Amino acid sequence: MRLISSLHRHAGRALRRFQRRSDGSLSVETAIIMPLLCMVYVGSFVWFDAFRIQNINLKATYTIADMISRESDGIDQDYVDAMETIYDYLTYGDHATQMRLSIIECTDECGNEAARVLEVCWSKASTGRDLLTTDELVERSNVVPLFPKGDELIVAETFMAYNPAFNVGLDGQILENTIFTAPRMPGQMKFLNDSGDDEHCYNN
Repeated sequence: MRLISSLHRHAGRALRRFQRRSDGSLSVETAIIMPLLCMVYVGSFVWFDAFRIQNINLKATYTIADMISRESDGIDQDYVDAMETIYDYLTYGDHATQMRLSIIECTDECGNEAARVLEVCWSKASTGRDLLTTDELVERSNVVPLFPKGDELIVAETFMAYNPAFNVGLDGQILENTIFTAPRMPGQMKFLNDSGDDEHCYNN
């Protein structure tokens, strides 16, 4: 017991002496604190870059949706592919991207968010992205704004595979943005098939 008590006293005195000391080695202190400072700096850079890329994606998606809303003669697959090229250009093309364009309509109870009936008129996407289905649209109906029966909405969706430059707590992820906008021109937005037929909404 006396040995343990003596060890405690010596340890206590050593800790108090260490606490009172004001001398030190700059190189040792630098070696201790420098990795922490580097992690904070790199982490700040990665998180700022992620927010910057997401902001660029959102602005690019708004631009794509606005361009489509001005079309009056319908669009085709070449138009969709060209929109993806524009999207890559607007986001600087450093990451893999995909895009999906859809036209939706409300066929019943359009003023009731819980009871309304939503339908996908048509949906087209870039390579590797599944088309928007009515079932998927219904599952996401809480984010679809209210719009009148007989009208239609353009749904512009963009996807970017973002991978941070450094692994500091932010994993690679898919940045998704969805913009809803109404066509600016009268009439229905049509998709022109290679056969010459067109896909459109079924309402009047």
